[in-house]
Amino acid sequence: MLSRRELTASLGMMAAGGALATRAHAQKAFSDVSAVGPWTETGVLQRPGGKLRYAKLGTASNAKPPAILLHKLGGWMADWRHVAPLLATKRQVIAIDLPGHGGSHWEGPAPYIQTLGETAAILVGAFDEWGLPQVDLLGTSLGGCVGASLAAMFPNRVHKLAIISSALARARSLATIAQLVDKGQTSMFDAGGNPTPTDAKLLSSTFGIVNIESIGAEGNSSRVAAGHWIQPSERGVAITDLVANLERVEAETLLLYGALDPNYIRFRIAAETALKTSRTAYVPGAGAFVIQDNPAATAAILNEFLG
Repeated sequence: MLSRRELTASLGMMAAGGALATRAHAQKAFSDVSAVGPWTETGVLQRPGGKLRYAKLGTASNAKPPAILLHKLGGWMADWRHVAPLLATKRQVIAIDLPGHGGSHWEGPAPYIQTLGETAAILVGAFDEWGLPQVDLLGTSLGGCVGASLAAMFPNRVHKLAIISSALARARSLATIAQLVDKGQTSMFDAGGNPTPTDAKLLSSTFGIVNIESIGAEGNSSRVAAGHWIQPSERGVAITDLVANLERVEAETLLLYGALDPNYIRFRIAAETALKTSRTAYVPGAGAFVIQDNPAATAAILNEFLG
């Protein structure tokens, strides 16, 4: 397993040489880095239109459903590498690169909108192929929104649900989305729609991140890997009525926030009101990206919730 310093160095070299790499070589390189971690098995599942990258750790058990780990917008499954071993002492964990992110590559150009429902159905197809009738679903940011939608659409497939630092809002119109995403993010994407490096001040002021240097460096590289799939995925969140989805969730749900996060906490009250059974917890000394900012405390809260 690479240390944060070693991973950051490898990501920096990859980003520096990215302009010289072919598309195939670049995808292969990012696929390898997205799977960095303590995993005992990594692989891809062929799904309609693309390949879903995954990694497993721990022993499968009939007594406990596996914990499915879903990353943030513009992230990859390696974001979970410090939390996963702490969860895998009691159950199998399976981390997944969401469509278009990390090593999960789809054919052709990215759509204008990648809906949460489409992504949820892709994941359930993977669960079926793995023979998993039910899972515990742990998702952060985009992953939490996917988890909420999957639990609403397929309530019998989710045993417990943890939604971490996620924008659980009402649906927005296409016109509003175009204004906020297409026209409002010119500083975050170049003219070709490729993500530009995230400013460290943004990580601190918007998300309350503590470990800015390491999280920022990795985040910039995982955003490059996601490329043109970031904004379609964000539009998929914005077009979805996530509060209505939460009202249909049957699974016991944990809402988890970083104690220093000034952003996602504003969605808490509406989410708590909508959910049938929920609890709320806070990770000390962490901003929004709790699985990276304070993985030990995050894992302790998740283990207590999962039981």
